[in-house]
Amino acid sequence: MAKTLLILRHAKSSWAEADKSDKDRALKAKGISDIVNTARSFAPKVQGLDLIITSSANRAVHTAILFAETIGFSHDKIRIEPLVYQADEGELLEMIKSLSDVHQCVMVVGHNPTLTYLVNRFVADRIHELPTSGLVGVEFNINRWSELSAEKVSSVFRSFNW
Repeated sequence: MAKTLLILRHAKSSWAEADKSDKDRALKAKGISDIVNTARSFAPKVQGLDLIITSSANRAVHTAILFAETIGFSHDKIRIEPLVYQADEGELLEMIKSLSDVHQCVMVVGHNPTLTYLVNRFVADRIHELPTSGLVGVEFNINRWSELSAEKVSSVFRSFNW
């Protein structure tokens, strides 16, 4: 059996509304089109997805919803997790390792630099930065999320060049 972790950085957000807090920033039109394109491109690879965990920031929640709608994924399986907003990669890793083993394929939607650091824990070729709307899928030869480690990676796919 295997587990798949999908790591998705939120889509491009707007800085146009200076009065909004970082957490409340909305997506730009380009960000919306980019995330829809990413989802369309990777729909066949993510058909086993059974849970999306997203940061509570508006831009991340909106990204998760747009991705889900594009691939026909139920909104009921999107979990807003405030911890993801400011977590470091160690905290994020612990959250993932504590997931129920009933989930085979989980997506985490969040922010840099945390997601870049998380990706770099598992890939042989380090990335400089996970771009907005960038998706990395990591498949592991494990039965339990608690066994997650770089040594158990069986394959990696991505939506951008590095």
